[in-house]
Amino acid sequence: MNGDTSFIMSDMEKRIIVWIAAMAVFAPVLSAGEKEMKAALDMWQQRQAEYNAVLSVTTTPEQRESIPPPSADEVAPALWKAVRKQTGTRKVASATPRGYENAELIDVPKYEFDEEWATPAVVWFLNHPETLAKMYERAPQKLATYAKALLDSVRDRHFSSPLIGEACAKLSENTGADVYSVLQKIYERNSSPAARGAAALAMSVMLTNPALVGEEGGAAHARAKRIYLIRQALNLAPQDAMFGNASLTDVATELIYRITNLDEGTIPPRMTLTDPQGKECLFPVVGKANLIFFWDPSEDVGMSIMQKQAVLLRSYPNLVLCPVVVNGDRENWLRMMQSHGLSICYMDDERGTAGKAYRVEHLPHAVLVNEQARVLFCGYPNMQLQSALDHWKNQSRDRTAPPREPVTPGSQPEPQSTGDEPPNHSAPPLREMPQF
Repeated sequence: MNGDTSFIMSDMEKRIIVWIAAMAVFAPVLSAGEKEMKAALDMWQQRQAEYNAVLSVTTTPEQRESIPPPSADEVAPALWKAVRKQTGTRKVASATPRGYENAELIDVPKYEFDEEWATPAVVWFLNHPETLAKMYERAPQKLATYAKALLDSVRDRHFSSPLIGEACAKLSENTGADVYSVLQKIYERNSSPAARGAAALAMSVMLTNPALVGEEGGAAHARAKRIYLIRQALNLAPQDAMFGNASLTDVATELIYRITNLDEGTIPPRMTLTDPQGKECLFPVVGKANLIFFWDPSEDVGMSIMQKQAVLLRSYPNLVLCPVVVNGDRENWLRMMQSHGLSICYMDDERGTAGKAYRVEHLPHAVLVNEQARVLFCGYPNMQLQSALDHWKNQSRDRTAPPREPVTPGSQPEPQSTGDEPPNHSAPPLREMPQF
């Protein structure tokens, strides 16, 4: 055969070229907005990777704290420009005083972030809401409009995306029923077990909101649903799943601890504290109502409350007051008590065991426990604590009970059975509190 045969293709090679050409014809063409979105998110991923690389070579906590994380503010404008363009209008139901019953359809703006391809950008902005707030700090009306539109885009479009699970932890920081309904839709209609698990855990976190508790039929029903949702989260999500910056498993375990030991109606953990004479005392004192008050002498609100302890005890004479000093040393503590004329105070140990057992994250922190060792209030000492104290006082007046031997701090008589105590009052082992 004459001529050069080096460029003659086999049948297989011809078929490959035809297949490549066909794929090129049917390959999706990215819109300008999608290209800009990908470029902005690639920049964010690159900066995150560089930050993690620097962290990986540090050797001390001080070095890690000195390294600033990448700023989301630098990425936000480019990413928002890529997805904020209005593309038309869409019909939505306008809420009436009776909800959406017989609601009429109205036109609202439709944006590029309503498109399916924009899910990564929507997730990013849900996880960095402060960036949108900074861009529109001088235009609060626009900020409210865009924030609502982003949430609507999740409810109407992005709820089914596996990626939306990455935003559930941040969504759980809200208190509104509209956010809760969006999470519920993700949990019920997303096909991704990881996304459904994250949504279930986020719903459990949100069910501490009194308004949502009321919609669930009260505290008992809400508590049961919270536990059910946590179990669902653990069953659905993979073991290595994250919930915000923490392990989903760790967050779920922490929530169970709080629900079973610190929620209203539960029995809190026992703790050993030291009085000014160095004597160890056990709290809560059983058979008496206790007000456990975690505080720091350097903190103004806690000090103000402590200086009124005499008034407090006169108002509630059957109450055992247990002020617990944290973050201090014994010498300064005793000097502080003397200088301020404080007669009642106790101190946590050097490891902060009591504070960890009661999950004290902010000071001051109050826990009101009734005579049956049940929690009546747990949290920041506000008007809700005042209401709980008054409610307990009124109930104790009406309650008729046989006389009991007086109980003093440090003594632990056996409590009378109420028929519903669990066999073991001790709390589970302490766990570090995850940040989420």
